[in-house]
Amino acid sequence: MKVKSYSSLGIIVLLTISLVVISNALNGVVLFENFSWQINKHIAYQAITLFISFFLLLFLRRFKKNEFLTYFKKGNVSAKIYPVPIVGIKPKAHENWSHTGKNLAIVITLVTAVVIYFQVIKGSQIEITTVLKILPFSILFALTNSFVEEIITRFGVVVSLKNILPDKYISIISGLIFGTVHFWGNPGGIVGLLVAGFLGWFLAKSILETKGIFWAWFIHFLQDVIIITALLSI
Repeated sequence: MKVKSYSSLGIIVLLTISLVVISNALNGVVLFENFSWQINKHIAYQAITLFISFFLLLFLRRFKKNEFLTYFKKGNVSAKIYPVPIVGIKPKAHENWSHTGKNLAIVITLVTAVVIYFQVIKGSQIEITTVLKILPFSILFALTNSFVEEIITRFGVVVSLKNILPDKYISIISGLIFGTVHFWGNPGGIVGLLVAGFLGWFLAKSILETKGIFWAWFIHFLQDVIIITALLSI
């Protein structure tokens, strides 16, 4: 069982690295002449990575069936959330994932918006008409990108390591993988690593405690709307 689980984790790490490689390899790809190069790149990238995520789902369904069936669902969005005072997660007696998920979705989205402003937007001349024009693309790409990254760097890690390591370590490993790869992403650098690392840890915690991907996918989607809209607008 351990060999199978660590082999699955190895595949997760390789697939995570492949996301960066694929993204860089698609620079300059043009599929549709009437779209910008950024939109063309995203169309190609999302199609390829969706295929990869579906392959991974089939793999996990085959080799880690029990864990796959436990977590590949919406889950209990109002499940109990366990406190982690060191990072400010101190729910009151009546609070659960429904409360914390909503509150931290807002906080994390605001933090992401601030980081993206300073790393991507500041100094650029962005018009509201441009933002509105590309928003439908941003929403679509955010849906697919957040799904792909959640399946690979979150769901895949949880399914691979469940019943092998304690939950708290599974969340940390997911955060490390997600944070490290974002050093070369958006947001990037040390700040990007820290923000993405915390997000990865928190979203893995949500999957483990709610036994589902709802909060992880939803919160990640909100961040990607901000990030992708900024990248497509500049």
